[in-house]
Formats: sequence, structure tokens, C-alpha cells
Amino acid sequence: MNAFDDADEEDMRLEDALRHAAALFDPVPSDLVQAAVEAYTLRTMDAELAALTFDSLAEPAPVRGGGETRLATFHVLGVTIDIEVTVVGTTGRVLGQVIPGRPGEIEVRGRRPATVTADGMGRFVCEGVPTGPFSLRCRFASAVVVTEWITI
Repeated sequence: MNAFDDADEEDMRLEDALRHAAALFDPVPSDLVQAAVEAYTLRTMDAELAALTFDSLAEPAPVRGGGETRLATFHVLGVTIDIEVTVVGTTGRVLGQVIPGRPGEIEVRGRRPATVTADGMGRFVCEGVPTGPFSLRCRFASAVVVTEWITI
């Protein structure tokens, strides 16, 4: 563990304390929350939703390596997205491949969104994904695909 890890943990504790204080003293009105959810839903109207078709938490599969590893497969309209999520401490590493292979932009949506690039074979990796729920938004030349949300 280094000084940067300590600072990240300290920042997360401070953020949690501030969220708690804001929720206690100035809660967000429920109608505003509903409007935000509806607006966010419209954001992905143009995308195809890839359904979770395999999850190693439901169907254990043998995996190599250390740490907690989760395998998941999403499928929609002839596109398959395979991912391997390895948890180390408070973050995860998402290693994936789009089949059939194609280049594209992969957005890992969650607490700390990140965008990575899939190569010509559809391979991508995203390091430092915080634990918690996340989904993928994959932008290709011919389509936009969004996966269901899963939790690291």
C-alpha cells in the first residue's frame, strides 16, 4: 500500500461523510430523483440492451489466478461481450472481449466512470474499477450496446 492508496481511502471516507450530512440536512426531493432517473433512462434509448446470459456467481466455473474472479457473458443481436472481473482490495479489473471482434469505445459506468478502447479483435481492459454496481456502454461504428448492471 502506498501514500496514494491512503489518500484514496481518506477521500472516500470524506465523501461518504459529506453524502451522509447532505442527506440528513438537505435531502433531495423525491420528485427530483424520479425526474433524474427518467432523464438518465432516455440517455440510452438509442442503445441495444445486452442481456446477462452467463454469470459465474450463478454457475461456478473454474478460473485461474488469485483474488476473487467473476466471469460474465452478455448477448444481444449477434454480439457477445465476455468479461472477467478480478477484485483486488477495493477495486476491480475488467478484462473483456467483444465477439465478433471489432474496435470501439467501451465506457465502464459506475461510481467512477472510465472509458477504454477495444482493439480490432474486440479486446479491452479497465483497471481500478471501484467495487459496486457497473455496466458497460459499448460504442461501435454500427451500433451502441449497453449491458445490464452487475456488481463487483
